[in-house]
Amino acid sequence: MPWQPYHAVWALLVFGWICNYVVRMAFSPLLEPVMAEFGLTHAQGGFLFSVFFYGYIAMQVPAGLLGDRFGRKRVLVIGILLVAVAALVTGLSGTLAVLALARLLTGLAQGMYFANDRPIIAAATPPDRLALGQGVSFSGLGIGTALGVLVGGALGEIMPWRQVFLLLMVLPLCSAALIGRFVSDPRKPGRGASGAHTAGAAVAAVFRLRDLWLLGIAGISPIWTQWLVGTWGPALFAEVGVRELGRSALYASVLGIAAPPGLLAVGALSDQLLWRWGTPRRTVVAGGIAATALLAATMGWIVQAQGPPWLLALVMFATSFCFWGTWAPAYALTAELAPGGAMGAAFGVLNSVAFVSSLVAPYVTGWIKDWSGSFAGACYLAALVGVVAVPVALRVGSPQTGRGPATHRH
Repeated sequence: MPWQPYHAVWALLVFGWICNYVVRMAFSPLLEPVMAEFGLTHAQGGFLFSVFFYGYIAMQVPAGLLGDRFGRKRVLVIGILLVAVAALVTGLSGTLAVLALARLLTGLAQGMYFANDRPIIAAATPPDRLALGQGVSFSGLGIGTALGVLVGGALGEIMPWRQVFLLLMVLPLCSAALIGRFVSDPRKPGRGASGAHTAGAAVAAVFRLRDLWLLGIAGISPIWTQWLVGTWGPALFAEVGVRELGRSALYASVLGIAAPPGLLAVGALSDQLLWRWGTPRRTVVAGGIAATALLAATMGWIVQAQGPPWLLALVMFATSFCFWGTWAPAYALTAELAPGGAMGAAFGVLNSVAFVSSLVAPYVTGWIKDWSGSFAGACYLAALVGVVAVPVALRVGSPQTGRGPATHRH
């Protein structure tokens, strides 16, 4: 495929995601030394990790509304700069309270990115490559996850955990400079009373979209599994005998390594099934959730049986491939469902609903570990959440996009 202008937009937003996720995910391998310093249980450590998501979820819809009104790139760049500030505060934190506030600020800042970068991608990408574009651009999360876990684990072995964040704050500063210079806002916000009225009507329409809410509820499952693994991945490997911080982080980095192939493969598959055969995107979403549930249960069995680390890494890679891949058709479906003038709000609503599980999964997983002495039960619980989510995903309607084969809302 020859280079196109929208490829540059994809690449720069991928880099932005990488920088955000390195800062976010470096906390995962460093969680054990943080817990040791402050005397935290696994449940308390899981709650500390999840503080990030209180800010992240709270900012989803407001950030989308602000981007729809004042310009998506402007809000996105401000958010990236605040990520750097949050990394600085994390590195300077001297008490548990300050560290928790730094995690909250990190979540608020990164919450400004998603609801604005997804509409930029949707506007820049040709309709027949919409799911692929969402998948390619979202792969930065996986690359950033892998690098964050790897870098956090490696640096955590040679320097105090606070210094790691002081070093990493340089990354979002670079990203903000590049996106601010080279990415254009796809549309100017409406001006005047009529523009505000039109935008308000579009936002109101978003909140009435039953299918968007159903898609968000179904998305609770892959997010639950993602943040079970994203929070406790290194600890899962420690439970099967991998004691070194750097080595357990290396194994756990498969969580992020699986993201680019998962997003690209499932995104391309969704586009092909829709445009060639008329297969609704909801079918691909439901299939991804079902596969994630089965593999999460398999992870639980491996942990319970004290299986070899290489097998756990292989199944964790496959699990991650599936839950990352689920989001490519889900985000394409969101773009097709949403009114154009309120697409940021639509992505914000979707992420707000789906990420409710991120507030619960790290804590509940840690509590199960404290209570049972094993992470196996938490993996089985994640599988059960997936089983419940599959029929919800299948109830999402198929939008009439006016492009490709006819599809109808059911």
